Amino acid sequence: MNTKLLLLSMVVTVAGFATQASAADTTAVSKQIDTLLAQGWQKQKIQGNAPVNDDVFLRRAYLTVAGRIPSADEAKAFFDSKAPERRAKLIDQLLSSEGYVSHFFNYWADVLRAQSNGIGDSTAAQNYLNYLRKSLRDNKPYDQLARELVSSVGTCFDTGAIGYYMRDRGMPLDNLASTTRIFLGTRIECAQCHDHPFDKWTQKQFFEMAAFTHNMAGTSYQSKSNTEAQKMIREDKGLDKETQDLMRQALTEAFRPLRDTLVVQNKAAIRLPATYKYPNAKPNDLVQASVMFGKPVALTKESNNIDEFGKWLTSAENPRFTTIIANRLWKKVFGLGLYEPVDEMQDSSVASNPELMTFLERQMVALKYDMKAYLRMLLNTQAFGRASTKEVASGTPYYFQGPVFRRMSAEQVWDSLVTLVNPVPDQPNWTTRERERRELENRKRLAGILDKTEPALLIEASKNVATAMHEQNRGFDKLRKDLEEARAKDDKEKAKEIQRQLNESQRILRTTVSRCFYEAAQKSGNTEIQADLAAVSAGGPMEMAMMNLMGDSRVDIKDMPMDGKLGAAVKAEEQALGIKDPKSATQFENYERSLHQTWCRAAELPSPAPRGHFLREFGQSDRDIVENASYEASVPQALTMMNGALVTQLNSGWSVLSINMRKAVTNDDKIDVLFLSLYSRKPKPAEKAHFLQALESYAGSKTIWDDLTLALLSTQRFLFIE
Repeated sequence: MNTKLLLLSMVVTVAGFATQASAADTTAVSKQIDTLLAQGWQKQKIQGNAPVNDDVFLRRAYLTVAGRIPSADEAKAFFDSKAPERRAKLIDQLLSSEGYVSHFFNYWADVLRAQSNGIGDSTAAQNYLNYLRKSLRDNKPYDQLARELVSSVGTCFDTGAIGYYMRDRGMPLDNLASTTRIFLGTRIECAQCHDHPFDKWTQKQFFEMAAFTHNMAGTSYQSKSNTEAQKMIREDKGLDKETQDLMRQALTEAFRPLRDTLVVQNKAAIRLPATYKYPNAKPNDLVQASVMFGKPVALTKESNNIDEFGKWLTSAENPRFTTIIANRLWKKVFGLGLYEPVDEMQDSSVASNPELMTFLERQMVALKYDMKAYLRMLLNTQAFGRASTKEVASGTPYYFQGPVFRRMSAEQVWDSLVTLVNPVPDQPNWTTRERERRELENRKRLAGILDKTEPALLIEASKNVATAMHEQNRGFDKLRKDLEEARAKDDKEKAKEIQRQLNESQRILRTTVSRCFYEAAQKSGNTEIQADLAAVSAGGPMEMAMMNLMGDSRVDIKDMPMDGKLGAAVKAEEQALGIKDPKSATQFENYERSLHQTWCRAAELPSPAPRGHFLREFGQSDRDIVENASYEASVPQALTMMNGALVTQLNSGWSVLSINMRKAVTNDDKIDVLFLSLYSRKPKPAEKAHFLQALESYAGSKTIWDDLTLALLSTQRFLFIE
């Protein structure tokens, strides 16, 4: 960016904000929060910050609740409204929007470390994410959500909640540490290896807690027919070892698409580690389940440990469960918690306003853990409508004279850019959601077919596959040997050809597995199997029927109906832009149709986004650790903004910003469009004067509007929540 535009950017950054007071009615509970805050200020001999004007409130509300800036049209609608309670109505509108679902999905995906790839790229991982989306969309009470997650058993076809344990498959102790951190704000991971050095928790207490959850195990789909078939193979004395191995491999291939789809509660007992060194127990001692604090859990022989643990964890009587979620959501609204850190509470922890913290806990219980109702209560306070505090010294109590001035998350930045491109920014990635739906349905149908197919028929299929594999393995071995030799000689062309042959052999094997197990299922006398086979074959080749269930689903965007709201907007824009010829109209519609994939909310992209994506460059969490996002600026971020194709995409083609700029007649109007689109307000006289001066200085420049857009995007005013 050149010097003049850099100076222009600085002018925008330091320009002052109007402090016109704006009245907003609140509920009695919201007013009580303001009263408790005011009492805290009086004790500290400080005052609350001044109220903000509608410009600041609008942008703050959108970013806090929906996770993005308002579009120019949304901003106009708010400013044009004459309703006396328009702020409260805006809050209600945002809380009921799909934008709320996207924004809080990002938050809980970070907290729960939910990843779309998950274990083995399984169907369970995607269904887990969709379970979280639906829970937020349905406004499932928080205590119910937490209880379902920690008590979940069964297949991913029964509930997506099993993803909570599948996420930590093979790491039950790490899962427990995350559970206590997330839901109880208590860090006990150190006690896994020794008594906690900075808190009261002992290693024995850690393992007593782990006794509730350690036997929750993620595994592959368990079929009675498969189990019986495996037993029959082992006991068949007429089979040689190689054939037995190949038959087992054949069964494994048939059930491979169902890997990592089941969480079971086994009966294994937990013991103290062999390295245990404290006098209150001996190494390898059996451990009985016991909670670390709160009301003891009475267990009997008939008790289901995981159900009892879920009830204890989410009880309103649990001394930390309510406090932690009340404090977490307070921080989401105001930028800091009354306790900090929000997930490291100790007996010595003291809230910056203890009376307020107690009040919030009581309200959370009274609201029955309704997160939207709780957020509505906070958002309708006068405190939320006050000017932000620019700096809060680390490690010092903050008394919430206003929200904290803070940088957007990576998702908020990306989603705000999406708003500048996509006319329906909150629309779901419907081709991805449809693909996931089809895959879940296919896997469920495959499980049903294989489960209901008689063991003898599975044995017959595995024998047929084993015969094919016996012959094919000889070719595999030769091809692999040839591939090693070609690579050693650096013969890339030959290596490429051999790899192609290997891939083709793998395809043939998958087709063979599909055909043989399809034929076996076809011989079954089960009418449900026959109905399922008829549904999936749909008149096509029979070997492809099972293959369709085993493979990844594909969804062609052309086969998906355009979202109704988007379709209406597209037709309106065609008229406004004067697009009349059919070819141009088709191109415009295809562009708009593809936006739900290319310019969609962060919540609709892989979780987390691939390395190198804008989101990762701007600090998105890798979802390996609880809340592992970064909010620090970096050189790669600046380069992404300045040298990437980002600004060009915002200002070219048929983006929302580009269309609105085309509609603007004069330079004055175009500047107004830029400010309203990026800052949710009109420019101040001084700002407009500087921009007009820049336009005169660069008259005739083809990139001037790109440069001006970049100047606005590069400021604190865009990247921070005021």
